[in-house]
Amino acid sequence: MCRHPRLRMESCVATILDVNTFLGDAQIRPEIIHQFERIRSYLKAVSEDSVDEADIDRIEEATNQLLCEIASKEEMRGIRYYSVDWIN
Repeated sequence: MCRHPRLRMESCVATILDVNTFLGDAQIRPEIIHQFERIRSYLKAVSEDSVDEADIDRIEEATNQLLCEIASKEEMRGIRYYSVDWIN
């Protein structure tokens, strides 16, 4: 059983929503943000023992990949980030 699965998933969702807030409205399509807000609500009802470690790993990897893509685009606009490795 994976350690703190709900917390890890909530962290990924919160990170994406926080990045959207940081970047400003309309950087991530509103319908996608709406889906992440729904996921955040849904996670409260997820049973910790129903989550597989491999699923959590894929969620974290996708979150980190998104952050790397955003960082790369922002670097081209002149905004620099040190590292996103610490997020998840």
